[in-house]
Amino acid sequence: MTAEQQYKVYSYRWLVLGIYMYVAALTQLYWLNFAAIDTYIEDLLKIPASDVQWLTLIFPLIQVILTIPAGIVIDKIGFKWGVGIGAIFLGLFALLRIVSPASFVMLLIAQGGISIGQPFIMNGVTKLATVWFSPKEEATAVGLGSLALFVGMMAALGLTPLLVQNLGYSQMLWIYGIAGLIGMLTFIFLIKSRPLTPARAPEQDQSEVEWGGMGVILKNRNFLLLGFVALVGIGVFNGLATWLEKILNEMHGIALIDVGDVSAALIFAGLIGCFVIPLISDKIRHRKPFLLLAALVGAVCITAIIFVQGYTGNMINGIVLGFFLLSSLPIMYTMSAELTGSKYAGVSVGYLQLLGNGAAVILVPTVEWLHSSTGQFVIPLVMLAALMLVAFAIALFIRDTRPGEAA
Repeated sequence: MTAEQQYKVYSYRWLVLGIYMYVAALTQLYWLNFAAIDTYIEDLLKIPASDVQWLTLIFPLIQVILTIPAGIVIDKIGFKWGVGIGAIFLGLFALLRIVSPASFVMLLIAQGGISIGQPFIMNGVTKLATVWFSPKEEATAVGLGSLALFVGMMAALGLTPLLVQNLGYSQMLWIYGIAGLIGMLTFIFLIKSRPLTPARAPEQDQSEVEWGGMGVILKNRNFLLLGFVALVGIGVFNGLATWLEKILNEMHGIALIDVGDVSAALIFAGLIGCFVIPLISDKIRHRKPFLLLAALVGAVCITAIIFVQGYTGNMINGIVLGFFLLSSLPIMYTMSAELTGSKYAGVSVGYLQLLGNGAAVILVPTVEWLHSSTGQFVIPLVMLAALMLVAFAIALFIRDTRPGEAA
């Protein structure tokens, strides 16, 4: 038997990926669904906006705390039950939101429970790819898994107000609760731990993982450099996305409803990019060029926000920015698995998530502080563009990776 005949990919891998994408999308749906109706929640629960924001903010806070432990657990017990922990938290606590829809405390507890499940789900995408997919399909699988996150965001912001308006608030929670229950049960009963025949060589298949995984990956110079790029890229995107509506409205006088269209187009373009760019990356067997392109385009487009006037110009700029910047997420995740090896696929993604979300916690208020201090958004935008150029410079020193390659 030849080496190639020892390994096999099964069509069942697409069902596994589809179920994963469904529960991954739900994490983002539950994260942003209350943000889409924040004024309604203020009036219904008779609470200030400062309280309502915690229904959303609890997600990144828990993500920062649990992302590394979640990654270690996934590497230790495998894809099905590592991610399955997240699916169980997601399904059960989504149902808890139905119990007392008008209780802020109950909603916050439920959101907290769902947010505990989120890192177990989000950190599992590279483990899925390395267990079920061949090396030549790895970035495509990670790209589709990442694409699901943006689908969930768009559903939260677009579908939630429509459901509340047409069916009612409680009915919206029922629909979302049932969706979470379906996700939990489907994941538990249909996901298999691994294919009958491995999809790749033994050294890249799943095996027992020591709890010292962090010590191993942090000795990898290229991975450390990639971590800095993730820190800047994810942090800059969150800082920009949080204040984009206010930036375009204040700097260029674009109506808030039109700015909303620009934000939606940016996310939709990123969704498309998460499919197209990883597919091309797998075809040409290179990752680094797309990381460099994302950083450079990000710097140019953020700078362009300062000078581009009008709705049409900013719409085009937003589409270009979303397509190239957001599509770098699956490229970074894929590179992390290829640099550290599939044995540490979970914890390596967890580390990137930690850096990115930690940077976001710093950059989001920093943008507003610079705006308040200077009375305009030029300085904050220059700062964000400069950070992207620094990320570009750092990325130049990262070793390129290819499908199936590990450090």
